[in-house]
Amino acid sequence: MTHDRVDSILEQWASERPDLDASPIGIFGRISRIDRLFEQSMADFLRPHGLTLGLFDVLAALRRNGAPFQAKPSELAAMTMLTSGGMTGRVDQLEKLNLVRRVPDPDDRRVMMAQLSPEGKDLIDRLMGEHLARERARLEWLQDGESEEFAAHLRMLEASLRSLDGGVQPEEPAN
Repeated sequence: MTHDRVDSILEQWASERPDLDASPIGIFGRISRIDRLFEQSMADFLRPHGLTLGLFDVLAALRRNGAPFQAKPSELAAMTMLTSGGMTGRVDQLEKLNLVRRVPDPDDRRVMMAQLSPEGKDLIDRLMGEHLARERARLEWLQDGESEEFAAHLRMLEASLRSLDGGVQPEEPAN
């Protein structure tokens, strides 16, 4: 097993404060490092397509919403953890890229909905396939059944954090 920066931090705490159980750093420190690595990897993956992770999240939300691949800005904001103002900016950017278009809400003509354009649907379908293949490749070290077990442990950790922090943390999109 490889010795990493988190191991070094744990060793330093063990030396300086042997009375403390610093083992949670082994989990939370690595989660933090993994998050940063994931965000950088996604940025590198999306950059050639003129997208950011935030724009990708909007495209993914529209696509998984099902045909006709549209949603109100308020619905998109809830699906992607943005304010409606932030969502307007993202929809504007995606519209300029011809990946979404604004269409009137059939129930309320005053409301404009964001809808995937055919180009946007093609792009998100292709990118999701590539993205998921990349994620699967990063998990090749897991044996049969371990992926589900690992996901279950992460789900329990998230639930624990939400309950300990008063449940005020918003849920993040998972693409």
